[in-house]
Amino acid sequence: MRLAMVLTVCATLLSAFSPQPAAAIDVAKAASEFGQEGAWTNVCDIDRMTDSRACRLAVYRLFDDGKDVGFIALSVIPTGNDYHLFLTSSQGMIDSCAIRVDRQPRIESRIATINMCMFPNFMSGRILDQFKNGSTVLVRVNFTRAGKRDIDFSLNGFSKNFEEMQRSLQ
Repeated sequence: MRLAMVLTVCATLLSAFSPQPAAAIDVAKAASEFGQEGAWTNVCDIDRMTDSRACRLAVYRLFDDGKDVGFIALSVIPTGNDYHLFLTSSQGMIDSCAIRVDRQPRIESRIATINMCMFPNFMSGRILDQFKNGSTVLVRVNFTRAGKRDIDFSLNGFSKNFEEMQRSLQ
């Protein structure tokens, strides 16, 4: 009986983290939930549990290459005295990821898991300056079993929205 319960829970978790079929990506829903595709948006709310301000700066891109449909998103989230950059995908297990602003050297991260990769120390590292001074960022996601995917994001509007987020947090 206990084994059956464990197997049921495992099956439920696996199905919850499995990538959705291509038809499951609803473009209209994504736009209403995340804002305009390709535009940096800054959202801050008061957390009811901690009564503190929680903010996120994000941008996303949809893709449809004929066999896969989905999204790749970048989110900058405050964490203590710094920020972390999160790369999120609608597709499965991520092995590693990399970003490259304009023609500068790429920055890689192996801090990756299901649908997510993280670049820590966004502000204290060199990433923030590159994002503020650059025009585009190329993102590469290396999936465990599904190969790699490259997506370009414009950095137009990033600086303004990042400064707004910083002011909101003070």
